[in-house]
Amino acid sequence: MRKSRSCYKLTDFEADTVLALSTVCNKITLSRIHLDKVIFLEILLFLNNNIIWGIPMLSLMVFTGAFFSVKTRFFQVRKFPEVLKSTVFSKRENRSENQSTPFEAMCQALAATLGTGNIAGVGTALCVGGAGAVFWMWVCSVLGMMTGFAENVLGFLYRKRDKNGEWRGGAMYYIQGGLSKRRRTRKIARPLALIYALLCTLAGFGMGNAAQMNSAAQSLRISFGIPAVVTGIVLAGLAAAVIFGGKKRVWSFCSKIVPIMSGFYIIGSLYIIIKNFSNIPSAAAYIFKDAFGFSQIGGGIFGSAVKTAVSVGFKRGAFSNEAGLGTSVFAHTQSSVKSAKVCGMWSIFEIFFDTLVMCTLTAFVLLSGKCTLPAAKDALSSVAPGTSYFLITDSERIINEGVELTEKIRCISVYGEEFYVSAPKGVSYSNIYEISAEFSDGKVISSQINAVSGAGLANFAFSGAFGKPASGILAILTSMFAFSTVIGWAGFGGEAVSFLFGERAVVPFRVVFTAFSVIGAVIDLRTAWAVSDLFNGLMALPNLIAVLILSKEVISSVRAQDTVSDRP
Repeated sequence: MRKSRSCYKLTDFEADTVLALSTVCNKITLSRIHLDKVIFLEILLFLNNNIIWGIPMLSLMVFTGAFFSVKTRFFQVRKFPEVLKSTVFSKRENRSENQSTPFEAMCQALAATLGTGNIAGVGTALCVGGAGAVFWMWVCSVLGMMTGFAENVLGFLYRKRDKNGEWRGGAMYYIQGGLSKRRRTRKIARPLALIYALLCTLAGFGMGNAAQMNSAAQSLRISFGIPAVVTGIVLAGLAAAVIFGGKKRVWSFCSKIVPIMSGFYIIGSLYIIIKNFSNIPSAAAYIFKDAFGFSQIGGGIFGSAVKTAVSVGFKRGAFSNEAGLGTSVFAHTQSSVKSAKVCGMWSIFEIFFDTLVMCTLTAFVLLSGKCTLPAAKDALSSVAPGTSYFLITDSERIINEGVELTEKIRCISVYGEEFYVSAPKGVSYSNIYEISAEFSDGKVISSQINAVSGAGLANFAFSGAFGKPASGILAILTSMFAFSTVIGWAGFGGEAVSFLFGERAVVPFRVVFTAFSVIGAVIDLRTAWAVSDLFNGLMALPNLIAVLILSKEVISSVRAQDTVSDRP
């Protein structure tokens, strides 16, 4: 027979002591986790700003675009009417059994690039780099047109048919095929191609997934209060329905969704710009002054502010149009395009439309737009539970000329309690800030202040022009952009995985890729962008090296009077 065990009952003092110790331990654990996240983010930012996207990488991107521009006598400018005639204004072709049409290929490439980089990316660039970042995005675009042209010419020349008669292509094919033909680069051809394919796969999880889903989740949270995890689950499910339908479903989806969402966004943006047309001249002047440091806080044309504007402009430009990354090659090499030269022309138009049209529209919407929010002194003197937004300066403009907050900001809660909040470090050009506070028994237990950036700024711009419902419409539109990018990148990543591990690895990749959308929706926005920038830069390096080594083949295709016939 078992003896019953007596239970020791804690006294009230002992119970309170245990509870207090448990609370302290939990706070220490949470603080440690927060500290680890901060350290991880700071390491990523250091790598991106000083190494991956430092002067060497920026110089390589500028040099590559400038090299092909000079060698072809600025083909992208000189022959732009011919580019339009040979691409969007050319006769539409019917899709063959194993190939997409050139228009479908362009839509897939644009689906991958017309993501939140055009909305959230521009907003982030303006907040971090100021209006001058827009100018450097334009420079990145004009030079990047010829980089993209070169990538797609090489992609066409080195694509291959598989056993099913389908085209296989991507930057790794011309890296391996082109470099292996040269004695000095023969040994590094295969390893460099494998490295590129691996980095492309990883970039798909960052640029093509996490950053997109995160921006969509942020927009839907601000507009509708939808939890980020819900957004991630719903969009992941919808993405799976398209991705697992195969290439033809992806081609069909992209060719329908891209014109629709682009059209809506262009019409809405033009309305805001026309409504605030009186602010356009000052916005344009601000872009050029800020690009060269004439309106920067630190002064000096070679100051850190200019360096930041250049770096951020090129990073966001590369993120948006992906010139130098070799990603559009995946789409165009699977199409029925008949010549290498025309294949490259499609890339020129894509980059023009993506950056010089879509990103420029967003930039002028944010630089000319206004919003009506409480002033900082009013918002911070009556802080309520939850999240509230306010203007950091006296201006109603969405972007300011740069503000650096003090380390501690004095606030007063709606219950009369005085408390201090740590301000984000560094200069921010966003004029809209948010303060989030959590209360318990009328006392503040946690609070933080952050500058609103990314897609959140566009939400305020559209709601300021169209009224509150417009914010919801833009949030849905942003989610469509993000969703289409995930679809496009699922195809790109699948091709890279197939090159690495064979066709049998594609389905497992799709499963992991769609599931990762949920994680991407809930991680920190700055972390999502930092990871994206990291893999973007790493992926660009082997691609740009190969493109420069194979430059003679590109230049000869421009100069050729006859088109290159399609190879069986």
